[in-house]
Amino acid sequence: MLLKHRLHNPEALIAVGQLSLVVGILTQRFVHPPTDLWQGFVAGLSGVLIGLSIVCNVRGLVLHRQRRERG
Repeated sequence: MLLKHRLHNPEALIAVGQLSLVVGILTQRFVHPPTDLWQGFVAGLSGVLIGLSIVCNVRGLVLHRQRRERG
């Protein structure tokens, strides 16, 4: 819901992508849960955030390029 109005704004998508990348990397680096179950959860969460970052950044770059070509 937060991105509903910003899905066609390349700057907003790139900003969300960069934020999710930073949070994903910081989660991998600084969150060390004590049990194997939570370690897997944190690894999965950071993987989802990094994947979301890739999707948002690529989509933002594609939209930016389309706007530049249209004029």
